[in-house]
Amino acid sequence: MLLLLSSAPVEGGELCLMRSVLISLQRVKAAFFTKQESLDLPPGARPALYCSNKCTLLDWCQLWCAYPSNTPTHCLVSNITVMPTYQETNNMADVLTCHTTRPKDLATNANITAGKQFISYPLRVKENLVDGFYNYNLNQCHDTESSNSDRWFTLDFGQPKCFQHVILHPTIYKFAEKRFNNVQVRVSNLTAVTPPEDFAAYDLFGEFPGAASAGQVVEMKSLKPVCARFVTGHMLYSKSFQVCHIEVF
Repeated sequence: MLLLLSSAPVEGGELCLMRSVLISLQRVKAAFFTKQESLDLPPGARPALYCSNKCTLLDWCQLWCAYPSNTPTHCLVSNITVMPTYQETNNMADVLTCHTTRPKDLATNANITAGKQFISYPLRVKENLVDGFYNYNLNQCHDTESSNSDRWFTLDFGQPKCFQHVILHPTIYKFAEKRFNNVQVRVSNLTAVTPPEDFAAYDLFGEFPGAASAGQVVEMKSLKPVCARFVTGHMLYSKSFQVCHIEVF
């Protein structure tokens, strides 16, 4: 289901497209380091319109849920990132149909390979980057070992897909400048190559030459659609490579 709402009550207000997604209310409420508000639904208010409008008026809101599901009495608005194709695997007893401002993308649920995981952080697996959920908890990130042979990831869509945006989320902490800098994103329809030595055979999609600041969102955009099967990210210098969320659309 799609909701198309105006973010302003006057003619010409910017339209905001919201997509439905099933997610546990407990999972949303348990999110770390987030902005959230629980609002009472006024008597007679339509949950979809009231909650959507509240979300669009908040520049940080990316998700809203009306709860409980049978007869909603509250809206929960949140800044957590939940992709439309997120698949809930826990707490199915309190799953809700929520609505996200994020676009339907290709990275969510894509096949991912990556450099060797930093052994000190066993929960920061590469699959976190493509699970469609990011709540700013460090254990939602992926950390590689520090050698050049490990500072990379590859998404494989199985067949060429067309897109214009690649979005990478560094950590919200100040050490982002050490864990995310001098990053190149490359794309290709060739067969898989040996990473990262042979990434140069792929086409450069975009690069981030500087050091990321805490909480910065790095967006690379092509002026025209690019069609590719593989998307790679490679940090050329510094210590371990840390990415917390990926979107491709």
